[in-house]
Amino acid sequence: MSKTSAFRAYWRRFNWPIPLAMVALLVLSVQAVGVAERADGRMTGFTTRQAIFGAVAVAGFFGATLVPYTRIGRWSYALLAGTIALLLVVFAFPGRRGSHRWIHLPGLSQVTLQPSELAKLTFIIALAWYLRYRDSYRRLAGLIVPFAITLLPLGLILMEPDLGTALLLLPTLMVMLFVAGAKWRHLAVIVALAAAVVLWPVPRRVAAKVFANQRPRLTATAVGPVTFYHVDDSLSWSRRPVVPVSYCRVQIGGGGVYDLRPLSLCVMDWTGHSHQSRRIEGWLRQDDPRIRANMGYQQYHSMMILGAGRLAGRDAPAAGGEPFQMLPDDHTDFIFSVIGGQWGFIGCAGVLALYAIIFIFGADVAATTKDPFGRLLAVGVLALLAAQMFINIGMTMGLMPITGMTLPLVSYGGSSLLVNGMALGLLVNVARHRPVLLSRRPFEFDGEGP
Repeated sequence: MSKTSAFRAYWRRFNWPIPLAMVALLVLSVQAVGVAERADGRMTGFTTRQAIFGAVAVAGFFGATLVPYTRIGRWSYALLAGTIALLLVVFAFPGRRGSHRWIHLPGLSQVTLQPSELAKLTFIIALAWYLRYRDSYRRLAGLIVPFAITLLPLGLILMEPDLGTALLLLPTLMVMLFVAGAKWRHLAVIVALAAAVVLWPVPRRVAAKVFANQRPRLTATAVGPVTFYHVDDSLSWSRRPVVPVSYCRVQIGGGGVYDLRPLSLCVMDWTGHSHQSRRIEGWLRQDDPRIRANMGYQQYHSMMILGAGRLAGRDAPAAGGEPFQMLPDDHTDFIFSVIGGQWGFIGCAGVLALYAIIFIFGADVAATTKDPFGRLLAVGVLALLAAQMFINIGMTMGLMPITGMTLPLVSYGGSSLLVNGMALGLLVNVARHRPVLLSRRPFEFDGEGP
């Protein structure tokens, strides 16, 4: 085939709505980062860097469409192994804000690589390649290997720690297993066991002096020898005691008093990641003005900015002006709030419409692809983007706790934009290699009459 024929064949099978929606999101991203930069005089050059990151993402998109996805699948385990090695290398570099997530590239002081972002994509490729022709996952024991492929990078990401990225892997795994043919009852058992472990009540003793000071402001309910204590909701916020997030406070007879806390929150405190449990507390206690001024500060002001945008938004403030200066990390985790404040409901609806285009045409790619690997790869990319989008938008609206999740293709960050661009490139790659249907498929009969 001549170069001209190959070039024509390349563009003829191109799924144009997906890259066009991606470019529109990238342009909106640069505009939103520009709004945040004008509101904060310390953010010098962020808009320019985001434009460069967007160009790199587009290059990564086209690069991922050039090599047939089946050939990439043959490298899947090597790609995952290399990513795991990078996840170990990050601990050799100085931490930032208490996290070890970035690798500083030699000779490029302003450029860093975030392996956890790359792990999201290589994990999907490796999992899709493993599941493509196997039927072992139809049995409960056969789910061990897919979970091992997931839990190894997930554990390393949690050690950084990067809770937001880690949260994306498990829902992506469950969706891919379901589409591959795993039995729903097996998946339901796994979800139920995981929920039981995460929510398992663990007693934590309350100091006698602390309990004595708080006791007059607690209500008691006795059930036999067991007494349950709760904060008296009739008191004003200033008079209510601040107690740890727990199911309840219990006392058996006249013995010691214990807070029953979920195991997951206890593990966060035991491992030195108490800031994560404080974020959950800020989400659960959004009505408490004392929480809004501390651990719930970002989420509360995020909702205020979204509401202030109303239908069509309002002009961006000058440097140091209202409202964006009171929202830390507005160019990364809370970029959706900036869009809502600047362009209002119309801007937010536009972002969701662009995502809808990607998901609709991506779902068509997955549904019409006969190759098992290609179908699972498309489903994995869509599940990853959907989970990331819903978690980010949910936390900016106060529907979910803050997890440090970026909005795909919109939030500031080179690694995130590049990986998401490559992920959509693989989606279009699968679309380019679908079989061409010249006519409708005939009805299939089993050979028996009515």
